[in-house]
Amino acid sequence: MVFLKKLATPFISLWRWIKETAWVQPLLIVGVIFAVIFSIPSITSWVSSWDFGDDTYTWLEKNQLSLEGMTDREIEGEAADFFEAFNDAQVQWANGKKEEARQTLNKYVGNTNKMFLYFVKENDASANINDASNLLVSSSWQQKVVDEAKKLYGDNSQKYVAGDFKYATIFTDQKIEVDDTDHTYDENSAYDYLINSGVFSSFYATLNGAYQDFSYYQNLVKKESDSSTIDTYTSNIDNFYDKSNYDGTIPALVVIDLTDVNTTSNIITNTVFTFDGSNQYERSTFLANAWIYNDQFKL
Repeated sequence: MVFLKKLATPFISLWRWIKETAWVQPLLIVGVIFAVIFSIPSITSWVSSWDFGDDTYTWLEKNQLSLEGMTDREIEGEAADFFEAFNDAQVQWANGKKEEARQTLNKYVGNTNKMFLYFVKENDASANINDASNLLVSSSWQQKVVDEAKKLYGDNSQKYVAGDFKYATIFTDQKIEVDDTDHTYDENSAYDYLINSGVFSSFYATLNGAYQDFSYYQNLVKKESDSSTIDTYTSNIDNFYDKSNYDGTIPALVVIDLTDVNTTSNIITNTVFTFDGSNQYERSTFLANAWIYNDQFKL
């Protein structure tokens, strides 16, 4: 204690002198202020060096179906589970067992019985979809979906709104971390293994067999005098399942609908590879239209 008291004595004396010397106090305050000002760039640089991760795709990543588990030996994991459930639900739906189909996909569609399935990769187009989807769900749902459905369908509007927005996302360029001795992904990506799997083959068979009945495709046929637009769409349908060409079809959106609005034998009701709109607001309107079958998606 005596040692600590002796060690603190000079500091106590200095503090007493500062308190009792009036002209020192303003100088000290000014010095502290300048010290803070001059340290700001260093503080900013330090904070900027912190790695908080990339939030460009945060909304899409929230409901990501991981491709981990996709290899040349096994097809398992979150994405595999989804497509297995989808295929089971599709068989049930086609056989008229709608309630069973809804229960099979309940983990993904909930009581809404409808969902968007996004296929994206880390690029500007997917970043735009991330922002437009977030805008739609977080601040424009009432206006663009609920109110618009009331204008279009009156007392039947709730059938088209269905409920809360449901979605899932697959990042086709997801990298799977493995050690240096594991060469599973040297020549094929996890998504390559997925699209070569039986579960994805069955999913694609549903999509390919149904696309000519999609309202989006039918409206292209009715409205477009330029056949190149339709040709591009059908090429994208073909390439979506082509290991060497699928990259050009991403981003893509698949609408899965198990509500009473869907009277077809397929639970995929629309698929698009382009997202109309020159800004976030217009693209969110496009997505809203896909949800309630409005405009380009009108039944």
